[in-house]
Amino acid sequence: MACALTALAVQAQVAQDSAKVYYRRGYSQVDPALRNNRAELDRFTEAIKRAAAHDAVEGIVIRSYASPDGTNRANERLARLRAENLKKYIVEATGVDGSLIEQHPDGIAWDGLRAMLEASVLEWKEEAIAILDTVPVFIYDERGIPIDGRNKRLMDLRGGRPYNYMLEVYFPDLRSSVAATLFIKEEKAEELKEEEKATPAPTPAVTEEKPVTTVEEEITPEPEETAEADTTSKPLPVPEEEEEEEEKPDFTPIIGIKTNLLYWATIMPDFHSYTFVPNLEVEWYFAKRWSLSAQGNFALWDYNGGDWFGVSSWSIEPRWWIWGDSKFRWIYLGVYGQVGDYDVQNDRVDRDGNTGKMWGAGLSVGAVIPFTQHWGCEIGIRAGYRNAIVRAYSYEAPDYFLDYQTTDNHWGVTGIKASIYYRIGKNNNK
Repeated sequence: MACALTALAVQAQVAQDSAKVYYRRGYSQVDPALRNNRAELDRFTEAIKRAAAHDAVEGIVIRSYASPDGTNRANERLARLRAENLKKYIVEATGVDGSLIEQHPDGIAWDGLRAMLEASVLEWKEEAIAILDTVPVFIYDERGIPIDGRNKRLMDLRGGRPYNYMLEVYFPDLRSSVAATLFIKEEKAEELKEEEKATPAPTPAVTEEKPVTTVEEEITPEPEETAEADTTSKPLPVPEEEEEEEEKPDFTPIIGIKTNLLYWATIMPDFHSYTFVPNLEVEWYFAKRWSLSAQGNFALWDYNGGDWFGVSSWSIEPRWWIWGDSKFRWIYLGVYGQVGDYDVQNDRVDRDGNTGKMWGAGLSVGAVIPFTQHWGCEIGIRAGYRNAIVRAYSYEAPDYFLDYQTTDNHWGVTGIKASIYYRIGKNNNK
């Protein structure tokens, strides 16, 4: 009886059309400009509108996936967000009731990868398939800490050459919402077919049937061309062109730690040499184009055989980066504020000199040149206004005497830098 009821329920629902939507690496947003997404989405949403006009929409099923690169938890989240964003896109484009759309975020598309390998003629395909079939996603030690797993075994296979090939050729096809399938009511099928005869659809209707229970059909993405045997350590080119300028970087910095080598080399903003000044800068990268830098300088000692130099200064500087790619490189513009105090003596024996407090503000411009994802250099210059109270004094043992006090208003260069940095951040999951 149960089997008969199930069979009748399946017959009452017919798969009318389906679409496959691709995603950028690490992204969950629906991008019509990527690959053939626009044509797929336009055709699929038009099919939904036609079915809705005849009150024929029984349901829409979305199955979404991520590629194996990245952590399992992050990929499960990516798959879920891809399904949610595609559902939102379909609802906004067609006006269909969102309750008719089922979401099945299936995480990493291991089955899709296996199907691609099975269809290939790669010399190492059997080894890779054996890993997919026999190695668990994670292998844990006695403390419950993952120490090995399927993705790691694939990465270790033959020195990583097969993984690089799959990363470039297969993984882009796995980042998808597959089988976004439109199911219609059986009693409306003939009505829609008659309309399609009058206005032919760009592609023939899909004839699969929708199961009543959880959708279990396996999606088998096919590569666009049969892969040849891998005979080189270089990865083959990606068969589809993607717009890389908007692609999420592999590494996103969060905190940068820097030191200005010019100050260590005794070169000050007036381009004269005094003594080395220890300094430290910390930068926080808090938005796509924005960061916040804080810097401190401090020195208090003899130099040059008798002169005395003391300075402490502190500044804060929000920055805007011209390249808004979350990599925080090349050109930035900033606005800074600075406070500090100083004590400069021309002769440590006489101990005569100048002391006071200062403050300033202005604009900055600089450039960051990365060496690796963590290390790089930064060059920059500050220009603006600096106000300093100057108290000139003389020394007659055992006392210091104020000779005069004035104010120095300076417009011009107030800071120079040639820094080395180290960045702390996160590796983005794909």
